[in-house]
Amino acid sequence: METHDLTRLIAFGDSWTAGHGVETEKEYKENPTPPKFIEKLREQNSFPKWLGNLLNISYINLGVCGFGNEYIFNSVKENLKFINKDDLIIIVFSYPHRYKQHNKYTPEELFKKFETILDGYKKFYFNGFYPFIENDNFNFPNYYINPKGTLSYQLQFEEMVNKKDVWEYGSKMVWNDVENYYEGDYHPNLQGYKLIGEYMYKQIKNKI
Repeated sequence: METHDLTRLIAFGDSWTAGHGVETEKEYKENPTPPKFIEKLREQNSFPKWLGNLLNISYINLGVCGFGNEYIFNSVKENLKFINKDDLIIIVFSYPHRYKQHNKYTPEELFKKFETILDGYKKFYFNGFYPFIENDNFNFPNYYINPKGTLSYQLQFEEMVNKKDVWEYGSKMVWNDVENYYEGDYHPNLQGYKLIGEYMYKQIKNKI
């Protein structure tokens, strides 16, 4: 399937999909439900925009700040009636232990549920800032991109090696801030989301 045969890009995830960090007003750093203006600024400038541009297709950003993986699953399930088989679905997984006390499924069980409802759809999975499935013996499909790595690792590389400014509000060297970064406290800035879009494109362009 050539990329020009795709109809739309549909993206699901948490704040790393919703675009938290695009805004420059630090007052919204801890705010998952900011004013509509900031919400739209995030949503319309996150990685789906840049990936959609590279694929030359329209995009729909269904990321929601604060979502755990079971919330992401429910969002996919609720919106699947609007998604066509020639659309491209991108899912960016959140921290696997978020809301752990309320989760119904293990990461492995939940992933299989994603696979069941998305059977026959064009899709790719990515990890946001922490690997979703930590089981080394798990049989990952080839459309789960770098399942032991994360998008945050890619941004760390861009900062350390290519000297790019990639983190929200001018943050630097976030991998040293273990306590907060472990929970995904930091997010990309506009440049970071552009780089994520470019990274995704390179990873999937020959697999679509």
